Amino acid sequence: MALGLAAMLLLNAQLPQLHPQPGLMPDWLAGAWTTPAREADWTEEWWTTPRAGLMLGGSRSGTGDTLGFFEHMRIERSDAGLKFCAMPQGRAGACFQSVAANEGEVAFENPANDYPTRIVYRREPYGISAEISGPDGSRKQRWTFVPRAE
Repeated sequence: MALGLAAMLLLNAQLPQLHPQPGLMPDWLAGAWTTPAREADWTEEWWTTPRAGLMLGGSRSGTGDTLGFFEHMRIERSDAGLKFCAMPQGRAGACFQSVAANEGEVAFENPANDYPTRIVYRREPYGISAEISGPDGSRKQRWTFVPRAE
């Protein structure tokens, strides 16, 4: 029986982890991203590669040559997992704690924030997607991003 238990433990240690890993840095998010060409509206995001437990990001959106919104962002490792912090329009912002992270998705929540309360990034075949929503998935907004050609 002890031999069987040891074999099961060894086999289990060799299997990939399938459960969410809230401290797993989303290195697949690094790069320059843009929304696919649509009329005059556009959104762009940039993320640095993870280093020393930190990723720095920025976003801007607008119509034609008019800037409508910008935001400074960061994802940092903490004792409780990952934390996403955003400072929209250069103002003091809010931080969101990771609730799930794996090789293709990272989700953050802050129920005390007015809107959004949830932020999700996903790795997609074409690039990445980003989604924000309020409590219980209300007021959902979604963006699709492809790699930006410089």
